[in-house]
Amino acid sequence: MDIQAERDLLKDDYGNYYVVSYATKDSLTVVNAALYHAFNQELTDEFVAEVKRKYPKGVAIGVYFADLVHEQIEKLEDPEFPGHIYDLNEVRKEYDIHLKPIYHDSLHL
Repeated sequence: MDIQAERDLLKDDYGNYYVVSYATKDSLTVVNAALYHAFNQELTDEFVAEVKRKYPKGVAIGVYFADLVHEQIEKLEDPEFPGHIYDLNEVRKEYDIHLKPIYHDSLHL
């Protein structure tokens, strides 16, 4: 298993996806994928314009970030695209997992 930070996704038994935000030889720090995108996106006029272009009828902001995860899943399912989606339980057998909680002071990555 060659898991790379900010490339690969992990999936749990409930269908939640996680981004590996930091990786060492034997441990991974992971965060919910939609939150990872949300906390790494600066709220700018350009960002608002991009969301309005993508969703001209309006949308809850969480949908935008969930759709980013969906797009990443589609890419990772393409054998031509680098990276993989790993089963979280299988990854736990080889790595020490540090799961960042949803509500935490240091979630900003």
